[in-house]
Amino acid sequence: MKKKHSKAQIDYLASREHFLQISNQADKRITELREAGKEVGQEEMEEIVERVGLHRAYNELTQAENVLINWTQTAIRTEPEFMQNRINFEELYERVKTDAEARGAILNLAMRLNLELV
Repeated sequence: MKKKHSKAQIDYLASREHFLQISNQADKRITELREAGKEVGQEEMEEIVERVGLHRAYNELTQAENVLINWTQTAIRTEPEFMQNRINFEELYERVKTDAEARGAILNLAMRLNLELV
């Protein structure tokens, strides 16, 4: 049986893939400069980041992550595991904005959900 993804999951996957592609482009340009014998300082880094759109891609990824995290709060409410561990999940959601590990745990959980919620 093929897994169905929600719109939030699909958007997150697309944003993550786009960010990775942009990040790889930036890495490639840095490598090209270094191989050409040029020093890569702050000015060069800023130019590369601006040129490839790394900030925009990062912001889009963060936005998609936020939407996905919000979606999971609705999606898991009726799940037995959530209901049994409600306090732990609520504490995890409280830390999501300040704790990268908590954010990663929620995103990992979100991508494992196989629900038909939009």
